[in-house]
Amino acid sequence: MTLALDTPRLHLSQVQIEDWVEYYSILSAPETSAHTDLPRAPTEKRAKGLVGWMIRTSQQAKGFAWMVRLVETDVLIGCIRLNSIDKSASVAVIGYEFGKSWWGHGYATESLIAVTKHCHEGMKLFRLEAWTLPGNPASDRVLIKAGFRYEGTQRQKMIIGSQRFDQRLFGRLADD
Repeated sequence: MTLALDTPRLHLSQVQIEDWVEYYSILSAPETSAHTDLPRAPTEKRAKGLVGWMIRTSQQAKGFAWMVRLVETDVLIGCIRLNSIDKSASVAVIGYEFGKSWWGHGYATESLIAVTKHCHEGMKLFRLEAWTLPGNPASDRVLIKAGFRYEGTQRQKMIIGSQRFDQRLFGRLADD
């Protein structure tokens, strides 16, 4: 598996344990956690644990994660992951978070396109899936620009805290 991916503006590198420090500032922002199933207002310990989980998942070949940095400055702006890989079905589930100050610049779309291409061509995964919560049209647009199709809403599928939420499912096939 390719450990690093590059675009003209971005460098996507395999997650390292020390990344938790910079990732914590993205993860702990209320704007970020409002659109994800990750813990609201996570502690530093939880952020470090999440980075550790990404590393273990990669080592076990059950997923993979990249930290996304600007080429010019090496500043961490986000993370994109294969949260799970089902090798027998050739399917992976993608998730991502970007710091709010980097929203609206096309970075999420650019990194998702690079990861999608790698997944289909390099990893030979046939289907990629992603979900968003209702009320997150920016993430819906990122997925659509990267070639994903909206496939429907899974009613009350997700539990965050003690609340149930709908999930909007998007999918992309290798031959799309």
